[in-house]
Amino acid sequence: GFHYMLVILGVLITVSIIGSRFFLRFGFPTLLFTLLIGMLLGNDAYWEFDYNYPRPTLLLSEIALCFIIFSGGFQSRWNRIRPILKEGLMLSTFGVLLTTLVVGVVGKYLMGWDWTIALLMGAVVSSTDAAAVFSIFETRKIRLKNNLSEILQFESATNDPMAFFLTMTLVVIHQNPETGLFSQILMFVWSMGIGLISGFVISKLYGLIITKIRLKKGQNPVLIFGMVILLYAVNSVVVGSAFVAVYVAGISLGMLEMKYKQINEYFFEGYSWLMETILFLILGLQMYLTDLRDVWIEGLVISGVLIFLARPVGVYLSLLPFKWLKTTAKSYISWVGLRGATPIVFGLIPIVHNIPFADKIFNISFVVVLSSILLQGMSLEFFGKKFGVNVQDKINL
Repeated sequence: GFHYMLVILGVLITVSIIGSRFFLRFGFPTLLFTLLIGMLLGNDAYWEFDYNYPRPTLLLSEIALCFIIFSGGFQSRWNRIRPILKEGLMLSTFGVLLTTLVVGVVGKYLMGWDWTIALLMGAVVSSTDAAAVFSIFETRKIRLKNNLSEILQFESATNDPMAFFLTMTLVVIHQNPETGLFSQILMFVWSMGIGLISGFVISKLYGLIITKIRLKKGQNPVLIFGMVILLYAVNSVVVGSAFVAVYVAGISLGMLEMKYKQINEYFFEGYSWLMETILFLILGLQMYLTDLRDVWIEGLVISGVLIFLARPVGVYLSLLPFKWLKTTAKSYISWVGLRGATPIVFGLIPIVHNIPFADKIFNISFVVVLSSILLQGMSLEFFGKKFGVNVQDKINL
């Protein structure tokens, strides 16, 4: 039993990596290929197999996201992030809130859902996905003008906490309608603050260890690996934002002049791919294919609203104060609102908390992700040229 499962896992990882690289030649997103493998080999396939473990899947997914986000922060450069900090924060907070509200309004008045369920649907799909943005930009080697890459990557790495907060707040309000909004806002401030402080303090402590103690080449990345696990665990205990903590820690350690830094970057780049592959595989396994038949129309409607209405509203209003960003840049930022693993992960939260219509929310989030990766993920280069934002293009922003 156990050894056969390991054989299957090894084969799945191998096939997903090799297959995704092959299909990338035809413009097929690597993430989608891995997700489809999990779906096709999982529930409702031709053999007796039932993978229905939402709580363990949620926990494993959160840990995987932490490593992916840390890797993105670790390979970022603060001197490139600092100039676009305000723009990125506006997108990752106000932009997420606006996206949630627009989807919620459509869910209420077009779909006829209750307000709480409609807004919960909006919150689940409101954040762009760090794994999707990082991997697609890297594998396609897309380079953009005027720090647009940094804006998009910073937004995708930092908007998960806001989406997570909105999702959890709506779950709590649904379970306890008497819960005050003010208390939830205080919880958000606490969560962000603890995540920020813990990420900064613990990364500084580990930075001292790395620079003061003579570690072997292979011990460096293992030590940092332990730090990411520690940050996730500590923030889970004290109700902080682990996503904020690991991203701050990644940027902090990335600024450090350390020995074997390139080895560390290679290690976490590879580990990020491993986490991403496992993440998409287990999320695909969790899905029941027959359930998609009942929600695909609603899913495509929500996806269309998200791509062509909610995301543009969130982007244009969030970036209104920043006059240096022209319409072409804002349009491209709007189009790169890639939904990846994060909405599916957050779609598990209502299931874990036994919210009515939770299965529908989870299934719709799957349709949203599939359509987003197919439509947006496969057209990033095309629209980069269309809007003149690629570095090789001569059109100015």
